[in-house]
Amino acid sequence: MTKDISRRGFLTGAALTGVAAAAASLTGCGNTKSRSEEAAATAGSATSGYEWETAPEPITDIAKTVNTDILVIGAGISGCACACAAAEKGGQVTVVEKTSSWNGRGGGFGAIKSRYLDELGIKVDKVNAKQHWIAQCASRANEDLIVKFFNNSEEASNWLLDKAEAAGCSVMVGAFYSHDDVYAEQPGYHMVMAPEGSGMKSTGFVGAELLYNDAVKAGAEFVFDSPAEQLVTESGKVTGAICKTKEGYVQYVAKKTVLCTGDIGGNRDMCEAYAPICIDYGFDRSQYTPVGVNTGDGHKMGMWAGAQLQDLPLPTMMHPQAFCWFHGPFLFVNDNGERFMCEDTWVQGKSLAINRQPNGEAWSIFDANWQTDLVNGLPYGGGMFWDSFRPYGSDLSLAPAYFETQIPTYIEAGMAYQADTLEELAKKIGCDAKTFSATVERYNGMCEAGEDTDYYKKPVFLTPVKQGPFYALKVGPALLTVTGGLKVNTDFQCLGENGAPIDGLYCLGNVMGDVNAVDYPINVAGNNHGRCITYGYLLGHDLAKA
Repeated sequence: MTKDISRRGFLTGAALTGVAAAAASLTGCGNTKSRSEEAAATAGSATSGYEWETAPEPITDIAKTVNTDILVIGAGISGCACACAAAEKGGQVTVVEKTSSWNGRGGGFGAIKSRYLDELGIKVDKVNAKQHWIAQCASRANEDLIVKFFNNSEEASNWLLDKAEAAGCSVMVGAFYSHDDVYAEQPGYHMVMAPEGSGMKSTGFVGAELLYNDAVKAGAEFVFDSPAEQLVTESGKVTGAICKTKEGYVQYVAKKTVLCTGDIGGNRDMCEAYAPICIDYGFDRSQYTPVGVNTGDGHKMGMWAGAQLQDLPLPTMMHPQAFCWFHGPFLFVNDNGERFMCEDTWVQGKSLAINRQPNGEAWSIFDANWQTDLVNGLPYGGGMFWDSFRPYGSDLSLAPAYFETQIPTYIEAGMAYQADTLEELAKKIGCDAKTFSATVERYNGMCEAGEDTDYYKKPVFLTPVKQGPFYALKVGPALLTVTGGLKVNTDFQCLGENGAPIDGLYCLGNVMGDVNAVDYPINVAGNNHGRCITYGYLLGHDLAKA
């Protein structure tokens, strides 16, 4: 569904964002030493003697004290949602943020239900979605938290969509989800973009900015350049936090404190300890913005106050978008010209398989028939980096048009190659021509036979590489965020060692644990933003009533 949006203009903006992000990631890809196996040995315990696990001495040189009812630490999407919801219900809210602005990123948010989905006749299969979510999290996620998102997504999503429409934003529900029966995904991804000439700053998903603007209108106070360094506790109750400012330390005294400080993905030591699988290559290609601010501040402060970390390792959100953003289900080879995986898998599966290859990169190989092969396979697969940024209900034949404009851009950026022969293509990607030709020959033979006896890719995706020109698009994993953190109950209260809630302390977003485990379940695309909005909406209302 599209409202007030030019498809050509939308795709152009998305294309520029994608290419810029992929090109920027080239600067951090020289690391070839494996660190994940070494770090994994200590990732099973949260008590391994890491420096940050020892609480620092209490800060006592307080320059100023500020009283508030609700203190939100962090002005990302979860913090802005919580602050906005609370302020709109009459709560006294103060938000402290370490950077100089609110922070938003990504392309959209996932919803289980919304009025946009209703208008399009879309019904998310909740049973399928929830069960796939649990399965992709190895049955280690908290089902009650997931169900709370499912049951409240509609109300919270419509709340944000009201704000989007009031600001004249364009809203589109995407068609780019997988129809695969094994990696089933749901059509609930909403893209919300700022209108031209609005003066809004967002270059992608505008959700955080909308929530920030309305939070300010409702009376919430935002204090920037004010990183929180410690929580304050009295007799086991969290009573606020201490922030560092240019004028000295400011102590905020609050009835309720909410940690919304983001993930640990910008802290190499914490990633090595708690999410080692991302270290080898994904970490160095992180596409988190602002760069380097997601240093696990809330995780550390929460643990110092007695909050418990979810089971390790923490789940990572890694997407194969460090280089080219298109690779489909075509033949993948590593830098040696060898096939190494079944390519018709989901984005996390691709990322992790590629992460184990030399240099943490691979090449998507296809021939002149790729447009037809792509369209023929979309009814049975699809999803991110396989389908294009199409609005829901659009014709499948539109999918290649976006990539037709992008492949030349990738080639110009040195991330892709086109050649008239396989030997020439092998030379360009830097692998042995005999090895590469043998790989393609074997793959083509299995395509003709209709059975992949190497990795058992579905026959519908077995498309041969025979007719020039031939293409090789570079593919590599990038870490977006680490989606795990502190244990909470269904009221989002942080839990202490004995499982009891810590009085006065809550957390949301990627400080919060147990809604994901092991992997990020993209079967509900955009669910990370979706649950930040939903949980922030719910908690903000609850705290305003308290």
